[in-house]
Amino acid sequence: KEDIYFVVLNKEEGSGLGFSVAGGIDLEQKSIIVHRVFSKGVASQEGKIHRGDLILSINGTCLAGSVHGDVLNALHQARLHKYAIVVIKKEKDRGRMPPRSNEIPTSDRPALVAAATESEAGPSGDLNGAICVELLKTSAGLGFSLDGGKASISGDRPLLIKRIFKGGAAEQAGKLEAGDEILAIGGKSLLGLMHYDAWNIIKSVPEGPVHLLIRKHRPPE
Repeated sequence: KEDIYFVVLNKEEGSGLGFSVAGGIDLEQKSIIVHRVFSKGVASQEGKIHRGDLILSINGTCLAGSVHGDVLNALHQARLHKYAIVVIKKEKDRGRMPPRSNEIPTSDRPALVAAATESEAGPSGDLNGAICVELLKTSAGLGFSLDGGKASISGDRPLLIKRIFKGGAAEQAGKLEAGDEILAIGGKSLLGLMHYDAWNIIKSVPEGPVHLLIRKHRPPE
């Protein structure tokens, strides 16, 4: 149900991503959202990123809970590479974003801010748990096993970490634990995949640093 997208922007080294951002934990507008998509930029050409989308991470830097300056820094760092992986979340049930979002004058900013803050206080609050974790993949793999997935023995379930292996990459990173949901790896979404397909994607990640987007599932009180 959640519309989380992993957008890969292929661009020139040194060029921007083609959109501006609003928000930060230090501002009234807490969520980080796309403020404008520039008509001739790479984001506009790629077509998935629109004004009002929530930005979860840029090139593995998780932006949830960041101050505005850190967000600008992440955007600036992304200029140095030939591609950028931007993880966004669409607020599709809000329906507040007018369709031709690229041509809207900035005078409607208050409406945008209101929509975003309202959604933040909504019942779902899903993003509070989404965090980026960097692991160092070795020849021994990532150091965890998976449970769940679409059409698993117990039905359609999220992909969760089943076990963390002693001395493995996941244990050394120190941020992962059994029961964490894996949303994406290396910019590839694992949402809605069967266990077998997700595991093949995880296995195909090259050795070296790899970014996981995970969500902590706190056990019910």
